[in-house]
Amino acid sequence: MHRALELLTIVVETGPQPLTELARASGLPTSTTLRSLRALEHWGYVARAPDGGYVAGHRFARSRFDAEPASAEDLFERSGEVLQRLTDRTGESSYLTVRGPGRSCIYLREVQSDQPIRHVGFAGWAGRTVQMDGSAVGAVLDGETPETGFVTLGAVSAPDATVVAAPVHDNAGAIVAAISVVGPTFRMGADRVQELGALVHEAAQNLTRALRPDPSGSSAAAPGRG
Repeated sequence: MHRALELLTIVVETGPQPLTELARASGLPTSTTLRSLRALEHWGYVARAPDGGYVAGHRFARSRFDAEPASAEDLFERSGEVLQRLTDRTGESSYLTVRGPGRSCIYLREVQSDQPIRHVGFAGWAGRTVQMDGSAVGAVLDGETPETGFVTLGAVSAPDATVVAAPVHDNAGAIVAAISVVGPTFRMGADRVQELGALVHEAAQNLTRALRPDPSGSSAAAPGRG
């Protein structure tokens, strides 16, 4: 067990790592490292990125969020349809992000675009922890969204990608998450950004409403796809 926890700690603190690097960093034989990673992957604590490296998995990301005021389960479950509809409407990959420890944020969920040209550098980010500073998502989580209802910035980790993000609020009005879309900058002209911003803002409002208690006592329904 301690070997698996050591590997999970390395993945969380250093970001995506291939098997060989994790074995080297932990001082474990490659075969032992692989067995431990497979166990962590089975339970959702690590996942495989498109390049074959290991990243923090969805269960780890959700466990990091469980202490927040809003229900992590509600936020995760209700975001699925919202993100899928956003990707369907925009044609761009969409993401749900929450605040992590310190000045970091955690990508909790993603829905990838099926366009032949998309920013694949942001695929496999569910469960990943990144720094907030300088990012559109970080500005949203810090409460710096302008009156337009969304923030647009170049991606910190990829200069050829643009991020459009908007805040999700809990029942008390506190910001609990950010919804965003990411696409190649060449597709992000001024008119396109305004169009995307309106759709991202609408998706964030839909998720905000879905998180609010239903006065009738039944669970609020997530918005439909119509």
